[in-house]
Amino acid sequence: MLRLIPIFILFLTFFSFIASESMAQKENSVLKTAFQEGSFKDISRFLDDRVEISLDNDKRDYSRSQAEIVLRDFFRNNPAENFELQQEGKTADHLSYLIGTYHSLKMSYRVLIRGKIMDKTDFLIYSLGFIRQ
Repeated sequence: MLRLIPIFILFLTFFSFIASESMAQKENSVLKTAFQEGSFKDISRFLDDRVEISLDNDKRDYSRSQAEIVLRDFFRNNPAENFELQQEGKTADHLSYLIGTYHSLKMSYRVLIRGKIMDKTDFLIYSLGFIRQ
């Protein structure tokens, strides 16, 4: 009976890792679709209480509601044509990033999304960077 406890713990650890990875994939998919459609409302669901937004090296901190307005204006001025996700990864246990290219009708932007995973259930964006290409 005591031999089963380490095996049970190993399986439990493995399945919790798989669950957190699949959730990260789901959130990445939702964010990718939101950028493809230029939907600031779908992106704002993932915003933290404070968000750093950088538009062509003009970096500022915003509250969640202010960040929504900045994103709304960005997508209004740069209507979506396409978004390509190039890279995704983790920098620490609870920190992850996405790098992609946002194509608007006017120009393209390199996008860096940095977020933190809270309680293995919520993904919160704390930084968004848009660099004109």
